Amino acid sequence: MVKELENQIKSLQKELAEIKKNQASLRVQPCLGDSEMREKDEKLDELRQRAKELTDALRDATRRRQLILSQNATKGIYEPDRHK
Repeated sequence: MVKELENQIKSLQKELAEIKKNQASLRVQPCLGDSEMREKDEKLDELRQRAKELTDALRDATRRRQLILSQNATKGIYEPDRHK
């Protein structure tokens, strides 16, 4: 389960980095008219929304991973006490 979450986190991080790169690239592109400016704004809004979704998913996956690891650590601490 932890490995799956780690792979999911890596995948989300890569996708988020790609979106941020696309946002930066789109921001520096010149616009020749109002229609191009609207298209650019719409695309930036889409990228912003996707980045927010990815950030939320990344935060959730990281929390789940930390919860699992802390539960495993807690079990590891108390299990030896049972064997005494």
